[in-house]
Amino acid sequence: MTSPPATARRRGDGIGDSVALTLTSAFNSVAGLLGVVIAAWVMPQAEVGRATEFVSAMQLIGGAAQLNLGIGIMRWLPGAGRKSVRLVFGTLLLVMPLSGLAGLVYGLVVPRVAEVAAGDRPFAWGLALLVLACAGWGVFVVHDYVLVATGRPWLAVWRGGTFALTRVVLLGVLGAAFAAEGMVLSWAIPVVLWTAAGTVLLWVVVRRFAAADTDRTGDLPSRRTMVAFLAPTAIAQFGAVLLYNQIPLLANFRMGNAIGAVFFVAWQATVVVDTAAVFFTNSLAVATAREPHRAAELARLTRRRMLLVFVPLLALGALLGGPVLGVLGAGYAVGAPIVAALMVGVLFRLVVVFELARRQADGDGTGFARLALLNCGLVVLFAWLVPLPVPGTVHPALVMLPFVIGYVLVQAGFAVYLLLRDRRIGRRPVS
Repeated sequence: MTSPPATARRRGDGIGDSVALTLTSAFNSVAGLLGVVIAAWVMPQAEVGRATEFVSAMQLIGGAAQLNLGIGIMRWLPGAGRKSVRLVFGTLLLVMPLSGLAGLVYGLVVPRVAEVAAGDRPFAWGLALLVLACAGWGVFVVHDYVLVATGRPWLAVWRGGTFALTRVVLLGVLGAAFAAEGMVLSWAIPVVLWTAAGTVLLWVVVRRFAAADTDRTGDLPSRRTMVAFLAPTAIAQFGAVLLYNQIPLLANFRMGNAIGAVFFVAWQATVVVDTAAVFFTNSLAVATAREPHRAAELARLTRRRMLLVFVPLLALGALLGGPVLGVLGAGYAVGAPIVAALMVGVLFRLVVVFELARRQADGDGTGFARLALLNCGLVVLFAWLVPLPVPGTVHPALVMLPFVIGYVLVQAGFAVYLLLRDRRIGRRPVS
């Protein structure tokens, strides 16, 4: 009796993959937010702002260098069969050096980021840390997508949970002793170690996945098909990475490290929910790849579950933002209205997040790229160009407010457009 193909072994509506990816994202995002909270207790406010420059730059570079290959793997690995090893490790061998090289260039062009990591040591030490952290972060998230696509989503959850816990513990130890440099090390050390261990784990998991498909050698899309999907979506992913990481960098550069630290904490609350929603809906790609005949049904299920999970989280975030920031002291409490306003923006952005996931699952790379770039690009452009009050002359919340207004207006505009378009073309509502 022959075994069923790898693509047919796991059926259903993708809820397990959604939950696993969401938990993995939540572990990392919540750990990042908790890390900033701990840093605010043990480090001067300006030092927190300096350290977040390194963290944002690392995530910006590593995220951009992924080229959206994580989603590509989720689309192509279920049918890759014995070619799975080549697909996965070819991806890793592309992303890691590309991310490291980009980190090197960024550190040379914006030396203040590497100087944060260097502390009292030579600049070359900080630059080396930036390169290693970027190279590791570039493939760290890709590992999670591979584990989901091979039917091992809960390994990704355990991996993400232990990584997050280690980061928080290291920050508590190193942050008090080394300030901004300690926060950098609390990221760089786990990233390098977990990436190395994760690569070994993938070698075992992917080889077993490939060997299990005994009926066929496996199918991969042509290089032209891959490029047609990846080229626009990789550019669009860069837009999302800019949204998550360039905005807090711009806040530090334009508002100063003290107010920048407050904005980073508020923005992290946004990133926690936003990235969790993205990971939750990204599972639609692998579910659709397994059962393409159920694409419309799976999309409706994903959208309904996304709203049921994340709308209450946004309300909770708006309510708890003030008390949490108040615990950190008066310097951070000024950001409470900023958190509440950002949660309103994320509510509108959920509509955009789902539409992006649907287009990815359908293979509509051009449509995905157009929507993502316009949405994220307008927010970044607004934050770059909008006039700000001079820090120190007005309440700190008023210095941050123009960034927030731009974010909310852009997300609201796109949400209204997408909902009206769905009604016009007769797409079925959430049910």
